[in-house]
Amino acid sequence: MPKKGGAKIGVIAAAVVVVVVFVAGFATNWFGLAGVQPKEAVEVPTASQGAGNAQDAGDGAEGDAQDAATGDAVKSAVEAYTWDELSQISAEICAASDEAAAIEVAKRYNLCTPEGKLDGTQVKSVTLADGTQTTVQIVGFAHDDKTAGGKAGITFIFGDCVGEAPMNGESTNAGGWEASQMRAYLNGEWRAELPEDLNAIVVPVDKLTNNVGETQDVSAVTATSDSMWLLSATELCGVIDWYSDAAYNAVLNAEGAEYKLFRDTAVDSAGSNEILVKNFQGSPYRWWERSPGPRNSDHFLIVYSDGDPSIGGHADSSYGVVPGFCI
Repeated sequence: MPKKGGAKIGVIAAAVVVVVVFVAGFATNWFGLAGVQPKEAVEVPTASQGAGNAQDAGDGAEGDAQDAATGDAVKSAVEAYTWDELSQISAEICAASDEAAAIEVAKRYNLCTPEGKLDGTQVKSVTLADGTQTTVQIVGFAHDDKTAGGKAGITFIFGDCVGEAPMNGESTNAGGWEASQMRAYLNGEWRAELPEDLNAIVVPVDKLTNNVGETQDVSAVTATSDSMWLLSATELCGVIDWYSDAAYNAVLNAEGAEYKLFRDTAVDSAGSNEILVKNFQGSPYRWWERSPGPRNSDHFLIVYSDGDPSIGGHADSSYGVVPGFCI
């Protein structure tokens, strides 16, 4: 009988040991069953570390990450940047060796799609001095030549018409964009409409335009230095073949090169284009180009309300104003 009792006590003692070991296993994670340990902190990858890597929103108020190469804050969209920050990014873009390299910089800062395209969603809100709420959108990178030398990093146009006005007080295109009333207005008193932080970083660029008017001579296309300007026909839609006389087409085609936004969205040179539709007072409206109609003495070209860039309008007519500018 004592042996039987002793065996029972031994069994109980052994059981106690097992329980103690099992509990200790939980406490020390011997069996891998303890609570999950904190994950090791990882660095959020930026767009520069691979086109396929998505930008993490992060834990900051604005979801900032940092560019691995420069240490600069990388934000999720154009809207999130200040104008001063965009000016600094623009300087980095204009230092790139060519457009392809410039686009790589833009991709790092989420100023275009991960594929390096512009699709019209790269916009930033702007409040003008008169209280008008509007937007501007990126149309190109390292496209325009700064008057002071080198490329301007980023080119914008307004998302809608900022007003309406005639190109000239009389129905003439003599002297082209250079002599136009519109050019004097945009580069003069209208500049006061811009927010101070934007106005401070706008850089003058050289714009090519037929500055004669009615002409078949490509030498009529000369450069003006402008801080604010309207887009030419070929900047909107690329190569033009509207006229049976090739000389007229040649004059228009000498007025610059198509911007990336319109190239990426396949703008039709003589048809409707949603990307070119601009509103004025809440409705689609016709808006001016800076290109004089080379076959007429009284026309400048306009973009029709459906986004067709191949229409002519009398110079003393009042149409929408959609300025472009560079930083």
